[in-house]
Amino acid sequence: MYRFSNSVIGYLNLLTLLSSIPIIAGALWLAKSSATCESALETPLLAVGFIILLVSLAGFIGACFNVAWALWLYLFAMFLLIVALLCITCFGFAVTGGGGGVQVSGRMYSEYHLGDYSPWLRSRITEERYWRAAVSCVVGSNACAEIVRWTPLDYMQRDLTPIQVRCTAGPLYFTI
Repeated sequence: MYRFSNSVIGYLNLLTLLSSIPIIAGALWLAKSSATCESALETPLLAVGFIILLVSLAGFIGACFNVAWALWLYLFAMFLLIVALLCITCFGFAVTGGGGGVQVSGRMYSEYHLGDYSPWLRSRITEERYWRAAVSCVVGSNACAEIVRWTPLDYMQRDLTPIQVRCTAGPLYFTI
């Protein structure tokens, strides 16, 4: 039974080790991009890729070569990762908990109000350096370009994303 469980842990860690390579490659590919949206993802993706790589390597070495300290390191790192994911999830729910779309009567879309979200998130969004990055992402994504070709009937019948709703309101909504 001991050999079977080590084999399973070894194969699972080999699989995660191999899956970290495309994550790191994707982050390096994003580093070549000049777009603001993609460059914002570069550092987190690199960090996640290398953490997965190192934790998987510790688990693989510990399981396949019977290195006890590597298995203990793997166990401790996995515990820290689980706690970190729980904290990030709780933080996300706390920050966005009150927010959500309000259905607009006669329309297919919901309307979102900044006042429905936490004070921390509101203060972050109203800071100019964060807002400028968000606006450049929206403008660079061509999210508003598709709407230009719509007829008035399309606005009434289509399900608009929150960004597309702001595009229909005009450029005033994308300034501070």
